[in-house]
Amino acid sequence: MRSAAKQLLLVLLVLNAVPVLGQSPAPDTKKIEADKLYNEGNGLFRSGNYASAIEKYNGALSMAKDFRYYYQLGLSYKNARQTDKALEAFEESIKLKGDFYQGYNAVGSTLLASRVYEKSIEAFKQALKYNPQMSQAVLGISEAYAGQGQQLVSDGKFNEAGTLIDEALGQHPNNPKLYLIGAIVYNKLDNPEKAIQAAEEAIKQKKRGAKGAEYFEIGLAYKKMKDNEKARAAFVEAKKDPTYSRNAQYELDGLKGR
Repeated sequence: MRSAAKQLLLVLLVLNAVPVLGQSPAPDTKKIEADKLYNEGNGLFRSGNYASAIEKYNGALSMAKDFRYYYQLGLSYKNARQTDKALEAFEESIKLKGDFYQGYNAVGSTLLASRVYEKSIEAFKQALKYNPQMSQAVLGISEAYAGQGQQLVSDGKFNEAGTLIDEALGQHPNNPKLYLIGAIVYNKLDNPEKAIQAAEEAIKQKKRGAKGAEYFEIGLAYKKMKDNEKARAAFVEAKKDPTYSRNAQYELDGLKGR
């Protein structure tokens, strides 16, 4: 009897243990509340109320760390023109999720807007490492190359600019800005044939807007080659652009009688 009683007791203990072993873990109430604040922040973000969205996202982060919270916080700071805080938030999102290509792209675009071109290019490259098809990053890195090239031209560093533009065009052959900067650089480096090719490609790719800059560089290139007739024709086209009208007329006056 005692043996039977002991066996019954063991069975009861096992049966009582089963529900405990199969029990779901207690819900993370802090994370639930954090997600609620995050969703409220998203609604405020979409309505353009960035200051209130920032409060919600920071509230969510005080309860739980989530790369999505930091990313949306960064976007809110960026739209509120608080660049440094935006970058900090994007960097935190990447720390929590190392392959978060949208975070890298956000860093790149923020640095691009601040004209920090070299670091912007690095960030866009990281985005493309984790998502090679990300069109935003492809465009972003192309624009960053253009900005860096223009900066080098402004600083008179034409050889460095030429190397950069050659590299950029090899990777991003569909940006008319890069070709225009290339035309400027090649003219500065006394390579008029290459300047003409670049300017003509810029005109071909440019879908809208004035093309005075491109024709002006073509005119300068032909002038270097002493083909005054073609130079004159290019400057006439450049003169149609109000921004280049005065400079083009100056060049045309200089070509009179030649």
